[in-house]
Amino acid sequence: MTPLIDLHCDTLYRLANVPERFFLPKKSAASHLFYEGLLSSGSLLQCFAMFTDLCDPSSPTPLSSVRSQYDTFRRILALSKGKMVQVQNKSELLACKKDKKIGALLTMEESCLSPAPVSLLPAFRSMGVRMATLTWDYHNLLATAANHTIPLSTPKISSLSSGLLQPVSKHPGLSPSGIDYVCEAERLGILIDVSHLSDASFCDVARHSQKPFLASHSNARTVWNVPRNLSDAMLRIIASRGGIVGLNLHEPFLGPSPSSPEQVLSFLVHHTKHILSVAGSDTPALGTDFDGAPGNAAIPDVTFLYRFEHALRHSGFSSYQIEKIFYMNAFRFFRENL
Repeated sequence: MTPLIDLHCDTLYRLANVPERFFLPKKSAASHLFYEGLLSSGSLLQCFAMFTDLCDPSSPTPLSSVRSQYDTFRRILALSKGKMVQVQNKSELLACKKDKKIGALLTMEESCLSPAPVSLLPAFRSMGVRMATLTWDYHNLLATAANHTIPLSTPKISSLSSGLLQPVSKHPGLSPSGIDYVCEAERLGILIDVSHLSDASFCDVARHSQKPFLASHSNARTVWNVPRNLSDAMLRIIASRGGIVGLNLHEPFLGPSPSSPEQVLSFLVHHTKHILSVAGSDTPALGTDFDGAPGNAAIPDVTFLYRFEHALRHSGFSSYQIEKIFYMNAFRFFRENL
Protein backbone atom coordinates (compact mmCIF):
# COMPACT_ATOMS: atom_id res chain seq x y z
CA MET A 1 0.00 0.00 0.00
CA THR A 2 1.38 3.40 -1.05
CA PRO A 3 1.70 5.78 1.94
CA LEU A 4 -0.42 8.91 1.84
CA ILE A 5 0.15 12.60 2.51
CA ASP A 6 -2.84 14.88 1.95
CA LEU A 7 -2.25 18.64 1.89
CA HIS A 8 -5.80 19.79 2.60
CA CYS A 9 -9.05 18.80 4.27
CA ASP A 10 -11.84 20.70 6.04
CA THR A 11 -12.70 17.92 8.47
CA LEU A 12 -12.31 20.06 11.60
CA TYR A 13 -15.05 22.35 10.30
CA ARG A 14 -17.25 19.42 9.24
CA LEU A 15 -17.08 17.73 12.65
CA ALA A 16 -18.77 20.77 14.23
CA ASN A 17 -17.20 20.50 17.69
CA VAL A 18 -17.92 16.78 18.03
CA PRO A 19 -14.46 15.21 17.65
CA GLU A 20 -15.76 11.82 18.75
CA ARG A 21 -17.42 11.47 15.33
CA PHE A 22 -13.95 11.26 13.76
CA PHE A 23 -13.59 7.82 15.35
CA LEU A 24 -16.85 6.31 14.10
CA PRO A 25 -16.51 3.25 11.82
CA LYS A 26 -16.76 3.75 8.07
CA LYS A 27 -20.44 2.85 7.82
CA SER A 28 -21.26 5.56 10.37
CA ALA A 29 -18.57 8.11 9.50
CA ALA A 30 -19.74 11.73 9.56
CA SER A 31 -16.97 12.98 7.29
CA HIS A 32 -14.98 11.99 4.19
CA LEU A 33 -11.93 11.76 6.39
CA PHE A 34 -12.03 9.59 9.53
CA TYR A 35 -9.61 7.74 11.74
CA GLU A 36 -10.33 4.22 10.49
CA GLY A 37 -10.00 5.46 6.89
CA LEU A 38 -6.64 7.12 7.54
CA LEU A 39 -5.34 3.90 9.08
CA SER A 40 -6.52 1.69 6.23
CA SER A 41 -5.21 4.14 3.62
CA GLY A 42 -1.69 4.20 5.07
CA SER A 43 -1.78 7.88 6.01
CA LEU A 44 1.64 9.30 6.90
CA LEU A 45 0.60 12.95 7.27
CA GLN A 46 -2.76 14.69 7.09
CA CYS A 47 -2.99 18.47 6.88
CA PHE A 48 -6.01 19.75 8.84
CA ALA A 49 -7.27 23.21 7.88
CA MET A 50 -8.96 25.54 10.31
CA PHE A 51 -11.44 27.01 7.83
CA THR A 52 -13.31 30.30 8.28
CA ASP A 53 -16.14 31.59 6.11
CA LEU A 54 -16.25 35.31 6.88
CA CYS A 55 -19.87 35.44 5.69
CA ASP A 56 -21.10 32.63 7.94
CA PRO A 57 -23.75 34.20 10.21
CA SER A 58 -23.65 31.25 12.63
CA SER A 59 -20.20 32.14 13.95
CA PRO A 60 -20.04 35.03 16.48
CA THR A 61 -16.57 36.04 15.27
CA PRO A 62 -13.98 34.59 12.88
CA LEU A 63 -11.63 33.92 15.77
CA SER A 64 -14.25 31.96 17.69
CA SER A 65 -14.55 29.59 14.74
CA VAL A 66 -10.79 29.03 14.72
CA ARG A 67 -10.70 28.43 18.46
CA SER A 68 -13.44 25.81 18.30
CA GLN A 69 -11.70 23.99 15.44
CA TYR A 70 -8.42 24.09 17.33
CA ASP A 71 -10.14 22.53 20.34
CA THR A 72 -11.55 19.82 18.05
CA PHE A 73 -8.07 19.18 16.65
CA ARG A 74 -6.52 18.84 20.11
CA ARG A 75 -9.32 16.52 21.22
CA ILE A 76 -8.86 14.28 18.18
CA LEU A 77 -5.18 13.89 19.02
CA ALA A 78 -6.05 13.04 22.63
CA LEU A 79 -8.72 10.51 21.62
CA SER A 80 -6.25 8.76 19.31
CA LYS A 81 -4.21 7.79 22.41
CA GLY A 82 -0.88 8.63 20.82
CA LYS A 83 -1.55 7.09 17.41
CA MET A 84 -2.00 10.53 15.84
CA VAL A 85 0.52 13.23 16.69
CA GLN A 86 0.87 16.87 15.75
CA VAL A 87 3.73 17.66 13.37
CA GLN A 88 5.29 21.11 13.64
CA ASN A 89 8.86 20.59 12.42
CA LYS A 90 11.15 18.33 10.45
CA SER A 91 12.19 16.16 13.38
CA GLU A 92 8.56 15.44 14.30
CA LEU A 93 7.81 14.54 10.69
CA LEU A 94 10.72 12.10 10.56
CA ALA A 95 9.76 10.60 13.92
CA CYS A 96 6.21 10.07 12.67
CA LYS A 97 7.48 8.10 9.70
CA LYS A 98 9.90 6.08 11.83
CA ASP A 99 7.32 5.27 14.54
CA LYS A 100 4.52 4.58 12.00
CA LYS A 101 2.15 7.11 13.50
CA ILE A 102 -0.26 9.38 11.65
CA GLY A 103 1.05 12.92 11.56
CA ALA A 104 -1.35 15.87 11.80
CA LEU A 105 -0.24 19.25 10.49
CA LEU A 106 -2.41 22.26 11.33
CA THR A 107 -3.15 24.87 8.64
CA MET A 108 -5.27 27.99 8.10
CA GLU A 109 -7.78 28.51 5.29
CA GLU A 110 -8.56 32.26 5.40
CA SER A 111 -6.11 34.42 7.30
CA CYS A 112 -7.95 37.76 7.61
CA LEU A 113 -9.59 37.18 10.98
CA SER A 114 -9.20 40.65 12.49
CA PRO A 115 -8.54 44.18 11.25
CA ALA A 116 -4.85 43.54 12.07
CA PRO A 117 -4.28 40.01 10.73
CA VAL A 118 -0.48 40.16 10.94
CA SER A 119 -0.72 40.56 14.72
CA LEU A 120 -2.41 37.14 14.98
CA LEU A 121 0.47 35.22 13.43
CA PRO A 122 2.41 34.56 16.69
CA ALA A 123 -0.72 33.03 18.25
CA PHE A 124 -1.29 30.84 15.20
CA ARG A 125 2.31 29.69 15.32
CA SER A 126 1.97 28.80 19.01
CA MET A 127 -1.02 26.61 18.10
CA GLY A 128 1.23 24.78 15.66
CA VAL A 129 -0.10 26.31 12.43
CA ARG A 130 2.55 25.74 9.76
CA MET A 131 0.71 26.63 6.54
CA ALA A 132 -1.83 29.32 5.61
CA THR A 133 -3.89 30.62 2.72
CA LEU A 134 -4.36 34.38 2.72
CA THR A 135 -7.96 34.21 1.47
CA TRP A 136 -10.82 31.83 0.92
CA ASP A 137 -13.42 32.80 -1.71
CA TYR A 138 -13.62 36.52 -0.86
CA HIS A 139 -11.37 39.51 -1.39
CA ASN A 140 -10.19 40.59 2.05
CA LEU A 141 -7.85 43.12 3.66
CA LEU A 142 -4.83 40.96 2.70
CA ALA A 143 -5.39 39.88 -0.89
CA THR A 144 -7.76 39.36 -3.77
CA ALA A 145 -9.27 35.89 -4.23
CA ALA A 146 -9.70 33.70 -7.29
CA ASN A 147 -13.45 33.48 -6.61
CA HIS A 148 -14.73 36.82 -5.42
CA THR A 149 -18.47 36.75 -4.87
CA ILE A 150 -18.98 38.49 -1.53
CA PRO A 151 -22.52 38.13 -0.21
CA LEU A 152 -22.45 41.17 2.05
CA SER A 153 -26.25 41.03 2.14
CA THR A 154 -26.05 37.73 4.04
CA PRO A 155 -28.42 38.06 7.02
CA LYS A 156 -26.80 38.63 10.40
CA ILE A 157 -23.25 38.90 9.04
CA SER A 158 -21.27 40.53 11.83
CA SER A 159 -19.98 44.06 11.44
CA LEU A 160 -16.48 42.75 12.24
CA SER A 161 -16.56 40.21 9.42
CA SER A 162 -17.97 42.68 6.91
CA GLY A 163 -15.14 45.05 7.80
CA LEU A 164 -12.60 42.40 6.79
CA LEU A 165 -14.05 41.99 3.29
CA GLN A 166 -13.50 44.04 0.16
CA PRO A 167 -16.62 43.96 -2.07
CA VAL A 168 -14.78 46.05 -4.66
CA SER A 169 -11.08 45.37 -4.37
CA LYS A 170 -8.89 48.33 -3.45
CA HIS A 171 -5.81 46.40 -4.50
CA PRO A 172 -5.42 44.04 -7.49
CA GLY A 173 -3.22 41.58 -5.62
CA LEU A 174 -1.68 41.70 -2.15
CA SER A 175 -2.33 44.79 -0.09
CA PRO A 176 0.55 46.31 1.91
CA SER A 177 -0.81 44.35 4.87
CA GLY A 178 -0.81 41.21 2.72
CA ILE A 179 2.84 41.71 1.85
CA ASP A 180 3.63 42.17 5.54
CA TYR A 181 1.66 38.99 6.30
CA VAL A 182 3.69 36.93 3.82
CA CYS A 183 6.99 38.23 5.16
CA GLU A 184 6.07 37.73 8.83
CA ALA A 185 4.56 34.29 8.24
CA GLU A 186 7.75 33.15 6.54
CA ARG A 187 9.84 34.58 9.38
CA LEU A 188 7.78 32.56 11.85
CA GLY A 189 8.02 29.37 9.80
CA ILE A 190 4.48 29.37 8.42
CA LEU A 191 4.36 28.25 4.78
CA ILE A 192 2.36 30.30 2.28
CA ASP A 193 -0.41 28.45 0.46
CA VAL A 194 -1.49 30.14 -2.81
CA SER A 195 -4.68 28.12 -3.35
CA HIS A 196 -7.68 30.50 -3.52
CA LEU A 197 -5.55 33.50 -4.58
CA SER A 198 -6.27 35.61 -7.66
CA ASP A 199 -3.65 35.67 -10.40
CA ALA A 200 -2.46 39.09 -9.26
CA SER A 201 -2.17 37.93 -5.64
CA PHE A 202 -0.26 34.84 -6.76
CA CYS A 203 2.22 37.01 -8.66
CA ASP A 204 2.68 39.23 -5.61
CA VAL A 205 3.40 36.21 -3.41
CA ALA A 206 5.99 35.05 -5.93
CA ARG A 207 7.49 38.54 -5.95
CA HIS A 208 7.64 39.14 -2.20
CA SER A 209 8.17 35.68 -0.69
CA GLN A 210 11.64 34.43 0.06
CA LYS A 211 10.89 30.76 0.65
CA PRO A 212 9.22 27.92 -1.28
CA PHE A 213 5.43 28.05 -1.31
CA LEU A 214 2.70 25.62 -2.36
CA ALA A 215 -0.83 25.32 -3.71
CA SER A 216 -2.44 22.85 -1.34
CA HIS A 217 -5.58 22.09 -3.37
CA SER A 218 -5.57 23.36 -6.97
CA ASN A 219 -5.56 21.77 -10.41
CA ALA A 220 -4.38 22.76 -13.92
CA ARG A 221 -6.20 25.60 -15.69
CA THR A 222 -5.10 24.39 -19.13
CA VAL A 223 -7.04 21.18 -18.51
CA TRP A 224 -10.11 22.91 -17.03
CA ASN A 225 -10.31 26.69 -17.21
CA VAL A 226 -11.71 27.86 -13.87
CA PRO A 227 -10.16 30.63 -11.74
CA ARG A 228 -9.29 28.30 -8.85
CA ASN A 229 -6.98 26.24 -11.07
CA LEU A 230 -3.39 27.24 -11.86
CA SER A 231 -2.09 28.48 -15.19
CA ASP A 232 0.98 26.88 -16.73
CA ALA A 233 3.01 29.96 -15.78
CA MET A 234 1.93 29.55 -12.14
CA LEU A 235 2.79 25.85 -12.17
CA ARG A 236 6.28 26.63 -13.48
CA ILE A 237 6.83 29.33 -10.85
CA ILE A 238 5.83 26.98 -8.01
CA ALA A 239 8.14 24.29 -9.37
CA SER A 240 11.03 26.72 -9.82
CA ARG A 241 10.72 27.69 -6.15
CA GLY A 242 10.71 24.08 -4.95
CA GLY A 243 7.00 24.03 -4.21
CA ILE A 244 4.26 21.47 -4.75
CA VAL A 245 0.68 21.38 -6.03
CA GLY A 246 -2.00 19.27 -4.34
CA LEU A 247 -4.48 17.73 -6.79
CA ASN A 248 -8.04 18.71 -5.78
CA LEU A 249 -10.78 16.06 -6.05
CA HIS A 250 -13.68 18.55 -6.19
CA GLU A 251 -15.56 17.84 -9.44
CA PRO A 252 -16.05 21.50 -10.57
CA PHE A 253 -12.25 21.85 -10.65
CA LEU A 254 -11.77 18.67 -12.72
CA GLY A 255 -13.78 19.08 -15.91
CA PRO A 256 -17.23 19.62 -17.44
CA SER A 257 -19.79 17.85 -15.24
CA PRO A 258 -18.20 14.42 -14.85
CA SER A 259 -21.00 11.88 -14.88
CA SER A 260 -19.31 8.65 -13.83
CA PRO A 261 -16.46 7.40 -11.62
CA GLU A 262 -14.48 6.57 -14.76
CA GLN A 263 -14.80 10.13 -16.07
CA VAL A 264 -13.76 11.61 -12.71
CA LEU A 265 -10.65 9.44 -12.67
CA SER A 266 -9.90 10.27 -16.30
CA PHE A 267 -10.00 14.00 -15.49
CA LEU A 268 -7.78 13.49 -12.45
CA VAL A 269 -5.22 11.58 -14.50
CA HIS A 270 -5.31 14.32 -17.17
CA HIS A 271 -4.59 17.02 -14.58
CA THR A 272 -1.79 14.92 -13.11
CA LYS A 273 -0.16 14.35 -16.48
CA HIS A 274 -0.38 18.03 -17.32
CA ILE A 275 1.11 19.24 -14.04
CA LEU A 276 3.88 16.69 -14.35
CA SER A 277 4.66 17.68 -17.95
CA VAL A 278 4.66 21.43 -17.21
CA ALA A 279 6.16 21.55 -13.72
CA GLY A 280 8.14 18.31 -13.45
CA SER A 281 7.84 15.11 -11.48
CA ASP A 282 8.70 16.75 -8.13
CA THR A 283 5.59 18.98 -8.17
CA PRO A 284 2.30 17.01 -8.13
CA ALA A 285 0.93 15.86 -4.76
CA LEU A 286 -2.49 15.25 -3.19
CA GLY A 287 -4.76 17.97 -1.81
CA THR A 288 -8.08 16.19 -1.63
CA ASP A 289 -10.31 18.96 -0.21
CA PHE A 290 -12.15 16.23 1.69
CA ASP A 291 -15.02 17.65 3.75
CA GLY A 292 -14.65 21.02 2.04
CA ALA A 293 -16.65 19.82 -0.96
CA PRO A 294 -19.08 17.00 -1.74
CA GLY A 295 -17.41 13.66 -2.31
CA ASN A 296 -17.01 12.84 -5.98
CA ALA A 297 -18.41 9.87 -7.87
CA ALA A 298 -15.13 7.96 -7.89
CA ILE A 299 -13.60 8.86 -4.51
CA PRO A 300 -16.40 9.52 -2.00
CA ASP A 301 -14.07 9.23 1.00
CA VAL A 302 -10.44 8.57 1.89
CA THR A 303 -10.77 4.78 1.65
CA PHE A 304 -11.36 5.06 -2.11
CA LEU A 305 -8.08 6.80 -2.97
CA TYR A 306 -6.76 3.45 -4.17
CA ARG A 307 -8.97 3.99 -7.25
CA PHE A 308 -6.86 6.99 -8.22
CA GLU A 309 -3.70 4.96 -7.70
CA HIS A 310 -5.07 2.22 -9.98
CA ALA A 311 -6.11 4.78 -12.62
CA LEU A 312 -2.60 6.25 -12.65
CA ARG A 313 -1.08 2.79 -12.97
CA HIS A 314 -3.42 1.87 -15.84
CA SER A 315 -2.46 5.14 -17.56
CA GLY A 316 1.21 4.19 -17.61
CA PHE A 317 2.51 5.76 -14.41
CA SER A 318 5.27 3.78 -12.73
CA SER A 319 5.18 2.77 -9.06
CA TYR A 320 7.87 5.37 -8.36
CA GLN A 321 5.87 8.15 -10.04
CA ILE A 322 2.77 7.18 -8.07
CA GLU A 323 4.71 7.18 -4.81
CA LYS A 324 6.00 10.67 -5.58
CA ILE A 325 2.45 11.93 -6.12
CA PHE A 326 0.94 10.16 -3.12
CA TYR A 327 3.58 11.10 -0.55
CA MET A 328 7.21 11.54 -1.60
CA ASN A 329 6.92 15.03 -3.10
CA ALA A 330 5.01 16.35 -0.09
CA PHE A 331 7.37 14.58 2.32
CA ARG A 332 10.37 16.19 0.59
CA PHE A 333 8.71 19.62 0.69
CA PHE A 334 7.90 19.45 4.39
CA ARG A 335 11.25 17.89 5.30
CA GLU A 336 13.02 20.80 3.61
CA ASN A 337 10.75 23.61 4.78
CA LEU A 338 9.20 22.87 8.18
